[in-house]
Parts: sequence; C-alpha cells; structure tokens
Amino acid sequence: MIIENKEEIKLTDWGQVKEAFRSKHLRQAGYSEGAVVMGDTLLDLHGLEHRERRRLENRLFRREIFSYWEHEILGSTISATLDPFVAQGNGDLAQIGYRCGMNLTATIAGIDQDPKDEMQTEMLYSKVKKFSEGATLLHSTRDKNEVRSEVVDAMNLFKEDFYVPSKSRREKMLEQYSNNEISEDQLPKDVLTTLLSNTNQLDLPEEVIFREICFYLQAGAHSTANAFTHTVDDLFTWGEKQPKDLDLARADLTFVQRCMHESLRLNPASPVAIRTPLEEVILSDGTVLHKGTLVVLDLIEANRDTLIFGESADSFDPYRDVPDGIPRWGMSFGAGSHACVGAELDGGLEIDPSRPLDEALYGTVAVMVHAFLSAGGSKDNLNPPLLDLNSERKHFSRYPVVFLP
Repeated sequence: MIIENKEEIKLTDWGQVKEAFRSKHLRQAGYSEGAVVMGDTLLDLHGLEHRERRRLENRLFRREIFSYWEHEILGSTISATLDPFVAQGNGDLAQIGYRCGMNLTATIAGIDQDPKDEMQTEMLYSKVKKFSEGATLLHSTRDKNEVRSEVVDAMNLFKEDFYVPSKSRREKMLEQYSNNEISEDQLPKDVLTTLLSNTNQLDLPEEVIFREICFYLQAGAHSTANAFTHTVDDLFTWGEKQPKDLDLARADLTFVQRCMHESLRLNPASPVAIRTPLEEVILSDGTVLHKGTLVVLDLIEANRDTLIFGESADSFDPYRDVPDGIPRWGMSFGAGSHACVGAELDGGLEIDPSRPLDEALYGTVAVMVHAFLSAGGSKDNLNPPLLDLNSERKHFSRYPVVFLP
C-alpha cells in the first residue's frame, strides 16, 4: 500500500519496505530532530562515512563477542539489577528493563560503572533516559526546545561523571598496549576503546566520539527495555488465555525466545523508519520516490502484512509459522546497510531446532524475560500499567509488577 501527499509517501507493504531499506539511494532522515544526541552517529551517517565506521565497529559486533557477552556478562548484570526488586517483592517492569538494558549497554559502549551500586545506577539511569527522549524527539509531544535543553544538561553531567573517567582509563590502557606493557586481549571489548584506537583513521572529532557513546547507551538501553517490557506484557496477556504457556515460559528459555521474536514483530522499537531519496528511485513495483520526498517506512504495517504473516498477523502467537527467509521479528531490526548492529545481541539467532545447544544464542531480551519470570515476576493486578502520554510511540510510563514465591 502507498499513502502519499506532495511531500511525503508512506510505504506499508512488506516488499516495498524491504526494498526501500536496501536502497543505497535513500538516506536516513529520521533523526534530524534528535541531532543533539544523534548528529554524525553511526545511525545517521550515509555512504562512505557510514561504511567506514560500520566496518570498524563491526569488528566488535561479532557472533563470538555476542556469545561472550550473553554467557559471561549478562547473567551477573541481570542478577545485580533484578535482585533488589526481588528482595523488596515488587517493582516497575519498565524501570527494571531499562536499568538492566542500560547496565549491559554501558559495558558494550565502554562506560565504567558498577551495576551493584544502586546510587550510581540511578545516576546513569536518569541521564540515559533523557538521551532517549532526545533521540526520539520526532515523536515527542512536549516542547522540543525544552527537551533539547534538558538533554544538553544531562549530556554535560554524564560527560563529567562517567564519560571522561572512562575515556581516560582507556586512553591509558591504549598507551600501555602501544608500549607492549599489556596485550591486545587485555584491552576492553567495547565501542569507546574501538573508536579511540582508530580516531586518526576515521578523523573523528572528540564531540562525535562522545555523541556516539551517548547514542549507543540510549539505543541499546531504550530498545532493549521496550522489547523486554512488551514481551512480558504480551506473555502476561497470552498467559491469561493459555496459563500453561506462562508456566512454560518460566521454565523454558527456548519458548521465551519464540515469544520475544513475536513481540518484537508487533512492537518494533521504532514504529517507522524515515528516508529521503538522494535521486529519483523507482521500486520494482513501479512506485516512484522523487528526490527530496520524505519516505516513511511503516514497520508496524509491514510487520503485520497478512501475505507474509497470515490472516492473524495483528495478533500475538508464539507458535506462528513464517515463510522461509522471513525473520520471525519482521523488520524490527531494520534491513540493509542500516540494519541494527546489535540484532543478534538483542534477538539472538533465528530459531533452528538442528542447532547444537552450545551454539545457541537466545538474545539479551529473552534472557532478561526468562530471569524475570523465573524469579516469580507477575503482573500487579491491583495496579494496572499506564502508557506514556508524552510519546506517540507505545511505551509504558508505569508497569507495576510483584515477585511471588
């Protein structure tokens, strides 16, 4: 389907959206409002600049590194984040998800912090939440200049409290490495170390490196937290009709991954992707995208295309069959050159019964959901969840939960 006016065209069919994602003549155009955080970051670059930085950062986002993070880092991070809430017997699902995602993403981005330090976690949490508000400014219903001012204040505090100490530590270690005082294996496996060690190669100004770290923190924490919250919410709703499946989810990580993939399909981190053609683009079905037009890729609609996902495409069904070659999560991680670099980290590998268990990668979100449910996490039936009215996206501002023995 095509919805258009003189300046905007919306693509909603699976095939059109996929083709537009893969066109090298369509430039990212969704983050100009949020440039305070997103300007010149990986997600906002195009062409040669994008390829060079992506090639560099892809060295870090490899499957063996994902496996290391999932099997060696994630468990202790989840425990440190979740345990205080379990001990008090209640909490807020959105807050739990955001803190857990943020603590893991800080490790990946290269920000030193201790997830067991609740005061430090709260300091970082408040700042990264504000980064996310700035990055998604396009969808904000608040005064945009007021939000930008708040984001700048948060970034300045973050730089002083977290970024500068983390950067200084890595610069010292890189100097030790160049002097053969430590080995390459002793260097941190994170984005900041990767960027600092290749600053001259990419000619990266200091402010761009800083924004790149802010971007990784908010993108990883924001998308992970939302996917976690939506997956748990969808499981709770499904479990009201299929209580045995909720019990299964508390025991079986493989089933949780199926549920997470289905929830990701229905609730992409961004409901749309926005592009603008650098020249006239003609899609294979004859659709013409004129130069300078705003092209809106509707991921909500594309992920619910009945020709791809069946007549029940609007509904949550963890047992859904999908055609060969179609990701179970739809296009929620994007496609083409701007596909999410952390797709396998968050979503794991596609479900394959023939894959040996020791090669399985379930994804951060599934592991977080399973840990929450295994700890007795349940909906607080006396306090219903509330949607965030300050965003056009479906986010929960409040989602009370309890932990039952």
